[in-house]
Amino acid sequence: MAILPETRRKLLAIVPARGGSKGVLRKNMRLIGDRPLLDYTLAALQEAGVADRILVSSDDSSILAWADLRGWETHIRSADLAADAATISELAASIADEFDWTDDVGVFQPTSPLRSADSIRDALSVFHSSGYDSLASCSRESHLYWYEPPGQEMDIEPLFTERVNRQFGTPRVLRETGAIQLVRGLTLRSKREMVTARHKLFEVPEHEALDIDTPDDLALARRRLEDGTIIFRLSANRLVGSGHLFHCLQLAEALDEHRLEFLLRDCDPFVSKFIEERGYRWHDEGDLGTDLTNLRRPGVNLIVNDVLDTSPAEVLQQRSMDFLVVNVEDLGEGAKFAHWVVNALYQQQGNSQNVSWGPRWAAVREEFYFPPPKEIREHAARILITFGGTDPNQLGARCANLLIKSDPNLDIRVILGPGVAECQLPDSVTVQKSVNSMAAAMHDADLVLTSAGRTIYEAAMMGVPVLVIAQNAREATHAHLNYEAGVVFLGIGPLVDDSHIERTVERLLGNRSLRQELSDRLVESVDTHGTRRIAGKLRAMMRGEK
Repeated sequence: MAILPETRRKLLAIVPARGGSKGVLRKNMRLIGDRPLLDYTLAALQEAGVADRILVSSDDSSILAWADLRGWETHIRSADLAADAATISELAASIADEFDWTDDVGVFQPTSPLRSADSIRDALSVFHSSGYDSLASCSRESHLYWYEPPGQEMDIEPLFTERVNRQFGTPRVLRETGAIQLVRGLTLRSKREMVTARHKLFEVPEHEALDIDTPDDLALARRRLEDGTIIFRLSANRLVGSGHLFHCLQLAEALDEHRLEFLLRDCDPFVSKFIEERGYRWHDEGDLGTDLTNLRRPGVNLIVNDVLDTSPAEVLQQRSMDFLVVNVEDLGEGAKFAHWVVNALYQQQGNSQNVSWGPRWAAVREEFYFPPPKEIREHAARILITFGGTDPNQLGARCANLLIKSDPNLDIRVILGPGVAECQLPDSVTVQKSVNSMAAAMHDADLVLTSAGRTIYEAAMMGVPVLVIAQNAREATHAHLNYEAGVVFLGIGPLVDDSHIERTVERLLGNRSLRQELSDRLVESVDTHGTRRIAGKLRAMMRGEK
């Protein structure tokens, strides 16, 4: 006989919001942003779209009035079920009896405001497909825990399998979050418990696991929800290079107190892999309006466009969606409509009031901060060649091959970025795909050959003379390509003769006093505060300051 599919099970979603609370007084109505704590759970349930009935249960008349005014179904909880000793199971079973509810029952506590609609949908899907009678959300604890039986202090037992650093362990401790609790209605009414003998745990992402019990928990929730969301929209591929990627990652690390998202426009596969390794979330850009609608969150939303030139249409679309808009290295027409433009690489264009430009706004990685003094050697022979993450014109391979051919005694080291295509290099050249410290590699070199991006600022921090060949005409317009800043600029790669590169390298290596002068100028041209300046400006914008 054929097995008929299970009839769709309805869901009664109970949001328990009593007036009393021990840890935080009246916490269910405490404001986070401009909304009470209770509203975040109701909004997540509504967005999830899986509940047939959503019920706000409370003993507090002001909470019930607030919910009723906004169209939510309400339930007056009895004094017994609102007492400190009353359990969620008792409340849920009583409501199921009152409504004669036989399908699924869910309890979604307001104290988990970071729980997402996606997690609610996923949990219900797992619950239905698993065959279990109950399910609860949890998070995996990564600390090293011990168990001490009551009255048996000498019989402690480790709750971990091996003593390793907590980020590498496989902990056996799972903590219920209270965000999502599901149970079959008939089982709940007969057993009077939300947790059955056939119970399933559902792990939620760590950033959703907060459960508010104390004022510190409330402060953390406010920080996460009120500080808003910053979206880094970037392009990085073999054509435009990887500078936008590393610039956004640098800023992200300085703004980790905010909710951060990465939106990838025209990016090669190495970009998402790199972002994942840093622990951030990313999304491929499809329709910009739809993407921003999905990524925006309660509170202030800010987008950083690190995609070269923008159009008025895309910036105005972002502003119409109530985003603060910040553009990076943008010479397009869209820059006129951004709230702020930061151009560390380009000269100031006109008298634009919304543009900050020059080396003060160069975001340099922390590894370059406070380097040891640079020794300019009399006999120089060590050359570091690095042309960014993609090197679309293969300038690195070109320079390495011609320089080692002109002088086999040179110590040439080439660092290839993650997006650089396969290339042929001499056996006598040291080639690295990645390095533990670019700062150390630069500091050890007598001369750096690179493209016209932010690597120049990194070399300047280390005081190492730098010889620049631009990848394209746009790079050749960068403001820091001048002798005053200590930079020797040869021109655009395809237009620069091999002989010009060879002669310039030979003359620089052979002239210690010139290299010393260049080093001094480079060090004076840049400081360590660019990332801090940009991050500080973004924080001020998020707070509503000018």
